[in-house]
Amino acid sequence: MKKSNRAVRRHHMKRLKTKRGRYNNTAASWDGDATVASIGNVYHTPCRCSCWMCGHQRFYHGLNMQEVRARAKHQE
Repeated sequence: MKKSNRAVRRHHMKRLKTKRGRYNNTAASWDGDATVASIGNVYHTPCRCSCWMCGHQRFYHGLNMQEVRARAKHQE
């Protein structure tokens, strides 16, 4: 029997909320008891800020070594 889209969506929501509840930017990491609102917020937006440590790596630091080597290999 095939699961409905709603059941799959609920399964993934529960799975990600459990996983992301242990992230440092939830209330659970400080007081041990995460509020529902903070876990829901982190579920939708896991990265809270866009600083140079949390933001997109390529934007702040350029290509990684694997990508640099791949580009050099395919260039003349």
